Amino acid sequence: MLYTDEQIRRANERSISEYFQQEGYSCKKIRSETHIAGFGGFYVKDSTIPNQFYIHSQQIGGAGLVSCLMKVMNMPFKEAVRTALNGELGQADRINGSTKTQGSYTLQYRAAAPSAPDPKPEFIMPEKGADNRRVFSYLTKTRCIDASVVNDFIRAGVLFQDTKGNAVYLHKEDGKPCGAEIHGTSGKSYTVGNARYSDFSADKKVIPTEPYIAELIGREMNDSGVRFAGYVYENNANIVTDSTGYSAIMGKIAEIQSRSIDREAIDSEVNGKLKNYKGVAPGTSESFFQYDKGNPQKAYVFESSIDLMSFICLHPDYTDCKFAAMAGLKPNVVEKLLAGGLPVTLCVDNDTAGQNFINQFGSRCRYFTECKMNNVKDFNELLKARKNVPFSERVGAVKSWADKAIQKISDEQSRKVAFAR
Repeated sequence: MLYTDEQIRRANERSISEYFQQEGYSCKKIRSETHIAGFGGFYVKDSTIPNQFYIHSQQIGGAGLVSCLMKVMNMPFKEAVRTALNGELGQADRINGSTKTQGSYTLQYRAAAPSAPDPKPEFIMPEKGADNRRVFSYLTKTRCIDASVVNDFIRAGVLFQDTKGNAVYLHKEDGKPCGAEIHGTSGKSYTVGNARYSDFSADKKVIPTEPYIAELIGREMNDSGVRFAGYVYENNANIVTDSTGYSAIMGKIAEIQSRSIDREAIDSEVNGKLKNYKGVAPGTSESFFQYDKGNPQKAYVFESSIDLMSFICLHPDYTDCKFAAMAGLKPNVVEKLLAGGLPVTLCVDNDTAGQNFINQFGSRCRYFTECKMNNVKDFNELLKARKNVPFSERVGAVKSWADKAIQKISDEQSRKVAFAR
């Protein structure tokens, strides 16, 4: 069935954030944009018609719900239009170069010329650092991942440290690099402002301040005409501007400090926004991170590479597996694995977005329920919970094991004495 221009217009103008909210995804309003959780930096500008969207982790974007469903959910055009219209069918059959009569009116259709596919962007490999010390320390200490697993990934050539100290997870197809995910190792942060940090390289003024102040500056000065950018961390923040904006920023800081402010509420909001840096290398498109252990007979799919590594630590006996990370929730990754003939088990987060993702595949995939059974969000949380057992409990467990071992030896000796008699 062919959709008319009027139907396509209505489909495109439907609110993107409203659609994803109705589908059960977490949507949070941040100034003039809405953040949709689960896709790695998915932001929608609700003020535009049709809505504009961009996913930072995938470096894709566009305008309108139809385009969004095609790029983000991997839907064909007609399915995307039908979904956006809540199942409404097209009003006429598509007939190349002919006329189709419907009711009391006639519509003329012409075959559309096939459009040339967009050229695939060239992948640019991140530059390797001198060593992997920061990555190793971050993954083993902060993320509690076994040192042996980190070393295995480094030796396999799929994990390394770039010149900025980030962890780079390399995507490969047929043994050749084709993309990369980049994870920060310097702690959680987020940005504020109306410019980029790099915009001020020539005339840069760095103003150290507190997280709650940077958050309020971000809220109240974004549309003030003063150009600034900022990084907000858990215990400190930096605001960067130029000579023309310096006085205004300093004045704003003094004004905020003079107010009677509910610091606890602001600090709580700051903590809710803090995330580890995640991004992709230029040229990364449809590829995804993969790690094979043995001769893969089945596939386990995760939202992040950190969760993938955590799962391997929790289940070191799992072998002959392909482990894949989607950097979010991407149906095309699962479809590609299913098309390759591998049975797929979904190991996504224990949240609403993860459950909605599972529901898309029904009985075509299995679902690993360990996080749900332990009431944790993901496999890294589970790994941390298992490793951070209080010392007294660990001592008790060791004592219990030792008592049982001693009792077993004693019982064996008693049986030997009885047999000798």
